[in-house]
Amino acid sequence: MMTFRSWKAAVMVGLTLLLIIPLYQLRDYSTAGEYKQYIYDHISHYLNREGGVYNNTLYQQGAETTVHQQFNFSSPCENFPNTDGILLVMKTGATEAFDKLPTQLLTAMQCLPDFLLFSDLEQQIGKYHIYNVLDRVNDTIKSQQAEFKLYEAQQTCPVSQKDCTGSMKGAWDLDKYKFLNMVERAWDMRPNMEWYVFAEADTYVVWSNLVYWLRERAKPEEHPYVGSVALIKGFPFAHGGSGYVVSGAFMKKMIELIPNVAAKYDEKAPHECCGDLLISMALDEVGAKVKQAHPMFNGEKPNTLPYGPGHWCEPIFTMHHMNSEEVSAVWQYEQTRTKSERMQIKDLYHTFFAPHLVPYRKEWSNGADDTCYIAPDEAAQEDAGNHEKGRQKKEDEKNAVEKMAHQSPSACSLVCESAGLDINEQEFNALETHTERLSYIRGKYSEKDGDINFKKDRKCFQWKFQRNMCCTGKSFKLGAPKFEGETKNRHTSGWFVKGINDWVEARGECEQVAWRDPS
Repeated sequence: MMTFRSWKAAVMVGLTLLLIIPLYQLRDYSTAGEYKQYIYDHISHYLNREGGVYNNTLYQQGAETTVHQQFNFSSPCENFPNTDGILLVMKTGATEAFDKLPTQLLTAMQCLPDFLLFSDLEQQIGKYHIYNVLDRVNDTIKSQQAEFKLYEAQQTCPVSQKDCTGSMKGAWDLDKYKFLNMVERAWDMRPNMEWYVFAEADTYVVWSNLVYWLRERAKPEEHPYVGSVALIKGFPFAHGGSGYVVSGAFMKKMIELIPNVAAKYDEKAPHECCGDLLISMALDEVGAKVKQAHPMFNGEKPNTLPYGPGHWCEPIFTMHHMNSEEVSAVWQYEQTRTKSERMQIKDLYHTFFAPHLVPYRKEWSNGADDTCYIAPDEAAQEDAGNHEKGRQKKEDEKNAVEKMAHQSPSACSLVCESAGLDINEQEFNALETHTERLSYIRGKYSEKDGDINFKKDRKCFQWKFQRNMCCTGKSFKLGAPKFEGETKNRHTSGWFVKGINDWVEARGECEQVAWRDPS
C-alpha cells in the first residue's frame, strides 16, 4: 500500500514534470526510448543530486544513434531477465580474483539472484564468498604435481596474493583441476537447476540474449552441452573462456553415472592440456556430445571481433578476455542502448568500432592475417613468421597490385582498395607514384557505385604492414596498440573505410536475428 509520504512525493514529481515539460512536446515522441530520453534531458539536473542521471560516456560522434546521451543508472536491474532455474558458475584464480571479479559483481552479476564463485583459494570480496574448489583434490596428486606448489603458497600467504605469488608459475596448469571439481561442487550446492552456465572471470555474458535462447530455443535433451567448439587431437570441447552451458539433466546424469567424477579426472589432468577438454570427456561418457553455437558463444570482444560476413546479424551471448574496463563499458552499453531488440554483433560494431574507424593507425595491429604478401627475396622470407608464411600468396599468383604490396604501408593499402576490380597490369605498372596508382584504383572503384552485389561480396576490408610484409583481412577488427622496439618491426594497420561503409550500407538492415542452431 502506498504511504502518505510516497503518495505526496509522487504528486510532487508529477507536478514538477508538468511545470518543466510542455505537454504538447511529448506528443512528438513515438517510442518509449525517445520519451525516456526526453524526460532525462529535461529533469536530469533535478535528479542528479540523487546520483541517478548522468552523461553517458559512450555517447560520442558516430554513436549518437546507438546510445542515449544521458541515462538513469539508479535502477540497473529493472529490465534484467528472470534467471530462475539458470545458475551462473564462475571460475577464477587467487592471483586474478581481485583484478577481475569486483567489476563483474558491480555490473551484471548484481542482478543475478544467485551464483557460485569458485577458485583455488577461499576468499571474500565484500559480501561475496569465493569457494576453494581444489580442497578435495587427493593429497598424493598435490604432492606429485609441480603446479600445486603455487596452490600451497596461496594457502599459507600471510599478506596479499600478489605479494606472495605474483611471480610464481603454475596458474595455467592448476586451472585444469578446477573444471570437474567445480561441476561436482555446483551440483552439491545447487542441485537440479535447469541450466548451468559456466564462465571465466574475464567472460562477459549478455544475459538478455542467453536467457531468451535457453528459455525459447534451446532444448535440454537435444542441446545438453553447448558452446564455442574447439578441437584437440580431433576431440571436440567447448572453449571455457567463451562460456558454455550444460543442462541440469546431464549434469545429474554425469554425477550419478560416473562416481567421484572429479577424482577420476584429477588422475587424467596431468596428461591433458586443459580442464575444458576434461569436462567434455566426462560429458561424452554419458552421451552429451558438445554442440557448436559459435559465434553466439564467442572468444573475442568488441575490439577483436571479426565484423563482417558471419559476424553481423548473429546475436551474441558471451565474449572473452574482457578486462574490467571493457566489462564495465559493455554493461554500460546494455544499460543505455537506444534499441530494445536482441543485441546483435553489428550493434557492438556501431558503438565500439565505427566511431573510431580511420584509414590507418601507426604502431597498431588490427590482426589482419588471412592472406599475406611477403617480399620474394630470401631475407624477407626468413624474417617472416611461420603463420604468415603459411598464408602467403605465391608470387606467380599475385596481380600487379599485390606484387608491390610488401613495399610500404601505402602500397599494402591498395590491395583492399583494388580487390574485385578489373586492374590492367600494363596500365598499373606504367604509373610512377602512389598518388597516381590510388587515383587509378579509385576511378575503377567509382565505376562500381551502383553495383550492390559487388559491395556486398567484398572479401578484403583491412590490412597490416610490418617489415616488408603485407597481410589483409576478410573481416574488419579494431585491434589494439602494438609497440615494437626497432623501426622495421613496427606495425601499421589500416582499414578500407569506404569499402567497409559500402559493405555495411549494401548489407542493409538485418531482416531478423540470425540465431544459430547448435550443431
